Amino acid sequence: MPAFFCLPMACQRQVDSLDRSQSNLQSVPTDIFRFRKLEDLNLTMNNIKELDRRLFTLRHLRVLDVSDNEVSVLPPDIGQLTQLIELNLNRNTITDIPETLKNCKFLTNLNLNGNPFTSILTLQTEKQTKNTMQRMLTLPESICECSSITILSLNDTTLTSLPANIGSLVNLRVLEARENHLKTIPLSIVELKQLEELDLGQNEIEDLPAKIGKLTSLREFYADMNNLGTLPDSISDCRMLDQLDVSENQINRLPENLGSMSSLTDLNVSMNDIPELPRSIGNLKRLQMLKVERNNLTQLTPEIGHCSALTELYLGQNMLTDLPDSIGDLKNLTTLNVDCNNLIEIPETIGSCKSLTVLSLRQNLISELPMTIGKCENMTVLDVASNKLTSLPFTVKVLYKLQALWLSENQTQSILKLSEIRDAKTGIKVVTCYLLPQVDAIEGGGHVQHQPDRGAFVGGPKVHFHDQQDSTFEEDRAAEVHLGNFERHNTPHPKTPKHKKGSIDGHMLPHEMDQPRQLSLVSNHRTSTSSFGESSNSINRDLSDIRFIDAPASMPNGLREVTISPEREELHQQTPQPQQQLGTSMSSLSNLGSSNQLIIKIQRDNSGKLGLSFAGGISNDPAPNSNGDSGLFVTKVTKGSAADRCGLREGDKLIRANDINMINASQDDAMSAIKKRETVELVVLRRSPSPVSRTSEVSLSGSAHELNHLDAGSPDSTMFLPSNTPVYAS
Repeated sequence: MPAFFCLPMACQRQVDSLDRSQSNLQSVPTDIFRFRKLEDLNLTMNNIKELDRRLFTLRHLRVLDVSDNEVSVLPPDIGQLTQLIELNLNRNTITDIPETLKNCKFLTNLNLNGNPFTSILTLQTEKQTKNTMQRMLTLPESICECSSITILSLNDTTLTSLPANIGSLVNLRVLEARENHLKTIPLSIVELKQLEELDLGQNEIEDLPAKIGKLTSLREFYADMNNLGTLPDSISDCRMLDQLDVSENQINRLPENLGSMSSLTDLNVSMNDIPELPRSIGNLKRLQMLKVERNNLTQLTPEIGHCSALTELYLGQNMLTDLPDSIGDLKNLTTLNVDCNNLIEIPETIGSCKSLTVLSLRQNLISELPMTIGKCENMTVLDVASNKLTSLPFTVKVLYKLQALWLSENQTQSILKLSEIRDAKTGIKVVTCYLLPQVDAIEGGGHVQHQPDRGAFVGGPKVHFHDQQDSTFEEDRAAEVHLGNFERHNTPHPKTPKHKKGSIDGHMLPHEMDQPRQLSLVSNHRTSTSSFGESSNSINRDLSDIRFIDAPASMPNGLREVTISPEREELHQQTPQPQQQLGTSMSSLSNLGSSNQLIIKIQRDNSGKLGLSFAGGISNDPAPNSNGDSGLFVTKVTKGSAADRCGLREGDKLIRANDINMINASQDDAMSAIKKRETVELVVLRRSPSPVSRTSEVSLSGSAHELNHLDAGSPDSTMFLPSNTPVYAS
């Protein structure tokens, strides 16, 4: 019988890519050397201190990533990886780049960020003696022989200069050299015709090459945080430039032909010494963001109004005394910040900025806001703290999207209750609150204080107990010294709350847990004393707060009176009762007279009807004479009907129907809650006098009718006439 043997066969898998990142490796794993066809090796985020020379025998390697390790030496053998396309040495401790790197002719992406280069290039000029040598930290010139490089990253490498022949990298598209000690830029850099992104920020550069405009492909240029005094006029020839950031320099003049950079969308020249913007800036039709904060601007050129695409304009901490009327031509402007200037007034044309959402005018000399500000219908933040305002125009009350109104540095709530008054001098209707007039307006100070009040807490309200002695002057002084190191920073503008749907909360932070709930029925915003965010549907009454009282013999069958618990009743009685004016609705229906919640149980009669009609609801026009309240109101109770016998009255507001909440309910919701029920239990809110009382009887038949009312300013003199207000009857 023949014998069969199993012969072992050499089987080698083809491996192209290997990922050993975040593997806590202390050295290059030896098992990878058997993958002779390996093309992509990822060793990032380990503890490798040395690169094994066998690594460079993997001649097919195209991508090598050893970033975030502890490699201190890049061996000369790196030149053997002639097929290498991407080399990432980011965040190691490499101090020198070997000359052999020039053999990597196909290298396109070289990342050397975060390596402390210490290689020293010693030069001697004709004027220098042998004892005075120029020492520079730089890269070897041979690196520029890798002409295929498209991305060169040299951020945070302690370089003091770039290779003089860097212009030889003719395919270079991205050059990053941020956070170094560069003082000059090689003139050959202007030969990089393909360069699209140049980042030279956070260096010590004093001048840019005069012919920098030859970088015609440049799209992003960052030279912030340097020592630049001017910008070359030729920079305007960079017609493809999209983003330009030269903030935090010493620039005292911008090129007159700045407007020639027609593709510019973001321009940041903040923190310089610029006294004015060139008139040509109006030619920047694509400009969307302009930052000119912390300069020496004394006026803003009217040509700014031609920047039709501008959405964000920052002019804070300058010396502006006014804004041009052309500011109203910026139809797409969403953010305007002119904090810490010397503005005396705001142009009326501000009302034409329909897209404006954030207007910040903090710390100026403004004594009056224009009434046209009410036309900024999309405004969510209005910051006018630390000015000289005595009141606000009444048109701010129609800014229905407003979420923050800042009037003081120490303001704790984003929105305040505003009351309407008549200006004593002009007789014009204005609004005010307890923070108006502003302190500067009272004191009549004439100089804008840009520094926050460090002692703001010292002189504020104090709590004093009767068994304590009065504080002495020495104690106050001690407190002042103790608190002297505190500094109040500007309250950040709140973002739009995601949990709100079209409503504006009176407080940006919920306070329901801190305060007892109060029974109130709030009308809409047409009030004499109101706060932004008040809604006609703000009741959410918990039945646990209701206490039932047995009905006395004089009360109709099925009727029980509901009172508020003593704590709630005391709070309700403390609610201020504003004086009612003719034809003016009040902010709370509970302020129009005494009110009670009633539990009414109605048993259907033999005909199956209840004998009541109601109107209003969230999907319909408000009930007649309901002061704009969108709740459901009883508009008719048929005499002798089941509803009449149980004590239901015209003008009662539905709160619950058969344990279903009627706040924010529609008429269909109410009908669904009461139909097909032999006994209907209603919780209603009753006021005296009734807001929907009747003086004339109107014949009703069917399930839907139309009523109208003639508001004579008094609930007792209301007449109902046919209209478009649907009324459902049962």
